Amino acid sequence: MEIAQSVETVLVVEDDEMLLDVVKIVLEGQGFYVLAAKDGAEALEIYAHHKDEIAVVLSDMGLPSLSGWEILHKMKGINPNAKIILSSGYSDPAIRSEMLKAGATEFVAKPYDVGELTKKMRGILETTV
Repeated sequence: MEIAQSVETVLVVEDDEMLLDVVKIVLEGQGFYVLAAKDGAEALEIYAHHKDEIAVVLSDMGLPSLSGWEILHKMKGINPNAKIILSSGYSDPAIRSEMLKAGATEFVAKPYDVGELTKKMRGILETTV
């Protein structure tokens, strides 16, 4: 699989196929190149092969095979500088705080606010350039 080098690449990990399609369309409309995974195992496989091209990972917390929490730890093991945004429909401030302490770059609540999501992604990318 050839990845375009002129745009930022985002890996979106979401088991809800309809939501995955919508997020992919929205992010592509914002100029991102989107790789998609439907579960944690697939996400890790994609990340291992494309870690140097992937600028940001957006992962749901509740996934089949590996949770977003496990993905965070495994991707940080592959690349300690990985930029990972975790998302969930449950936004308990204590859990959010734990995610950020564990190395998540950002947290986004579901349902997604498209403006907030793209603003956070752009903010993360601007601080890494």
